Amino acid sequence: MICLLRYDEALRITWADITFQVKDNVIEDNWLDISTDLFLQDTTTFRPADFRVKLELPFRKTHQYGGIALFYIYPDEECPWMCLVRMFAVWWVLARERCENLDGFIFQKKIGTDSISVNPTDGMTSDAFLECFRNNLLDIGVDPHPYGTHSFRRGGCQFLYKVCRWDFRDICDWGGWAKNFDNPGTIFKYLLSWNDNPREQREHYMNPNQPRKDPCHTCGRTCHCA
Repeated sequence: MICLLRYDEALRITWADITFQVKDNVIEDNWLDISTDLFLQDTTTFRPADFRVKLELPFRKTHQYGGIALFYIYPDEECPWMCLVRMFAVWWVLARERCENLDGFIFQKKIGTDSISVNPTDGMTSDAFLECFRNNLLDIGVDPHPYGTHSFRRGGCQFLYKVCRWDFRDICDWGGWAKNFDNPGTIFKYLLSWNDNPREQREHYMNPNQPRKDPCHTCGRTCHCA
């Protein structure tokens, strides 16, 4: 979601496409490749903020002939439940418990109701992914019908825009949209939809005395434009 990937792009990611890196203590702004074991075990020499993940996608719908930009993902200490670095590390541990040789897909083929293939080269299918996603929504009491395979990409766009306050151009650049914006309708539908919840009561749009919002975690402002 955070990387604004299409579901078929995410399902093709292998462990070889992911590199854990640590900040170089000698050379400024330099990062060194490390093993996942160091990331999980060495808590005295390095802090969580000293690590990052480099993701090299093997496939992108918009870059079928190469030129795929790298993703650099940093720890999110304020929102650990949204931290991709922690997620990759925990998933690596769980995957190693099932298969010591991790040289295949991150998301492996689903077998039966609650098992996955022990063959790391068997990737999860799109249908199995959608079924698991909708079952997870049912587990938390959410109607799965309005959600599909594009929900992650769309949710990521809205998160970066509404919560992180990213600029439109930064979202397009990060998500891999064409630089000439030849398909603006696609971008718009990810940012706004008929089933979105209203953010404000109509009577308060121009009200200068409307109640303040919760403080921004970054700048501390409580105004509605924060």
